[in-house]
Amino acid sequence: MRILSAAIGLFCLGLVLAGVSLGSTGAAITEMALRYFTPEEIARGKSYMGGRYFLFGVRTAITLAILLILTLTPASRILREICAAWAGHRPWLTVTLYAACLLLLFRIVLLPLDLYGGFVREHAFGLSTQTLDGWFKDWGKGLLLQISLLLPAVNLLYVLMHWSPHRWFVPATGVLGVMIVLLAFLAPVMIDPLFHAFTPLKDADVKARILRLAERAGIPVEQVLEMDASRRTIKANAYVTGFGRTKRIVLYDTLLERASPEEIEVVLAHEIGHRMHHHIWKGVGLSTLALFLGFAIAAQALWWGVTRSYLTHPADPAGLSLLALTLFVLSLVTLPMQNAISRHFERQADLAALELSGNRGAYVKVEVDLARSNLADVTPPRWAVLLLYTHPPVLERIAVAE
Repeated sequence: MRILSAAIGLFCLGLVLAGVSLGSTGAAITEMALRYFTPEEIARGKSYMGGRYFLFGVRTAITLAILLILTLTPASRILREICAAWAGHRPWLTVTLYAACLLLLFRIVLLPLDLYGGFVREHAFGLSTQTLDGWFKDWGKGLLLQISLLLPAVNLLYVLMHWSPHRWFVPATGVLGVMIVLLAFLAPVMIDPLFHAFTPLKDADVKARILRLAERAGIPVEQVLEMDASRRTIKANAYVTGFGRTKRIVLYDTLLERASPEEIEVVLAHEIGHRMHHHIWKGVGLSTLALFLGFAIAAQALWWGVTRSYLTHPADPAGLSLLALTLFVLSLVTLPMQNAISRHFERQADLAALELSGNRGAYVKVEVDLARSNLADVTPPRWAVLLLYTHPPVLERIAVAE
């Protein structure tokens, strides 16, 4: 009961925080939208994103259903016994096999949905350039990557549960927090290249603009790279990643092809804005805090399973489905809060982009062009912004510039 109350409280707090800065809706937004977009563009973006909203709901429902079936029926204990028999009743191997079965179950059940949403619909809307073979290769790489990261982490959790059944979440947060930092550092050089090719930016004009922006911001720019996004999509974007020696700004080649130097400068100024405000480190810190709170609540859920004779011990491998269910529900109920924080970071980066570039016209133009090319929902429903939007809606970003 206390866990349910905490979850509801977090959800309500997230809704309050997320709703504070959302602008008005209705006729004013429609009038503003028509200043920048045609009715056909608005309708097409709404159709595309409406499907994505629906698929998010379906995916969430399927995930919850699987976890609830495993947790509320004997299914999880039966799976534990099967894995224990395969493992010769060796605890670490039992946990490994159980976690692998759980991961494969989700990936296989959700494969049709992922294929439809990530390949079929993207081609139907003219956004994807990827072949079916290429899509399945990426899917397979993602599965192998998940296995290589998830299985050691789960085994570590269970070692700590055996060592300290009541306080395992404290050292677990510390160790996994270090792993988050390592992943943030290594991902640009060890994980991202598995899916994309990166080359140094060749455009001399854009390079010069970057150096001027970085000098103005007082932020050293170690690497600015071009990514071969066009092999998979026509969407355009850019992002900042890594820190220390792996810190870099990455531009989609699709952005470089279609945007003017002034527009690219604005995009880069936005990414430099993230560095100015130390958003990567803040993100790592917030992720670690969320991990601590999530594990603390999950620890209580596991003891609830023990008191109900559902589990023999908090480290019972059958409890992995309950652990996953608890963390998944907490992730859902805190979505409004997570997205409100993300949108706050993006607003800070937007303001930095306007101040560094001093080019409001280019800022507005690039926002409009990106919204068109990426089929953004120009007038998204309020609930969708609260629950799903990590960035402010395009009209809000344009209004800031205006």
